[in-house]
Amino acid sequence: MKNKISVTIICKNEENRIRKCLDSVSWADEIVVVDSGSTDKTLDIVAEYTDKIFINDWPGFGLQKAFAVNKASNDWVLSLDADEVVSEKLRHEIENMDSHLDEKTVYRINRLTHFCNKFIYHSGWHPDKIVRLFNKKYYQFNDAMVHEAVSCKGAKKIDLKAKLFHYTFESLQEYIDKRNAYAKAWAKSQFAKGRKVNLFMIILHSSFAFFRHYILRLGVLDGYHGFLISVIQMQYTFNKYNFLKFMK
Repeated sequence: MKNKISVTIICKNEENRIRKCLDSVSWADEIVVVDSGSTDKTLDIVAEYTDKIFINDWPGFGLQKAFAVNKASNDWVLSLDADEVVSEKLRHEIENMDSHLDEKTVYRINRLTHFCNKFIYHSGWHPDKIVRLFNKKYYQFNDAMVHEAVSCKGAKKIDLKAKLFHYTFESLQEYIDKRNAYAKAWAKSQFAKGRKVNLFMIILHSSFAFFRHYILRLGVLDGYHGFLISVIQMQYTFNKYNFLKFMK
């Protein structure tokens, strides 16, 4: 028996990217979109594909994705961001296995990120295996502000072979701006927990961030792009600890 699959997408001001995402999942039994206040043409585009559109003020990545999952009519959910595109191979892999899906199993998808006109195969960006296909009767997203994940401790995990394409940054400036936004969100969450930092921690973590991405995670094999990613990751780490240090 075929399992019906709902695709859930969260978005805000994604008029330049969301159509590719929606086109890639037009085969799904249902598309659910949760928007957090778009002021561009995002919702007009979405309306061409589905009437399951919900507006929800931004509570953080985890809670927003959980909200979208709860709005899905089907138990099986494929959760996406608006800047992600399901490859044809991934579509066929999911369609070929959907009658054999095990409700107690979660399925991990290997995401491949496109950055400044190049797919990144190292630098800590790939492999990027994330749980995105699961049964909502048993599993749900956690409430993390950033770096959200499906809570599935103890679940059997199966890795799908095909790629999920991630067109996350239209420009270098957008990447830097997004990293700064993540840094502030991280600092806010840690401040709420009462965490403290000092100069030594800032120097240590920032320096190691570059070493980790460029050397340990083989950013050197991505050429200039790998070097650029490693430097920005170092800056992101420096920023997030300083945002926390001076937060009141």
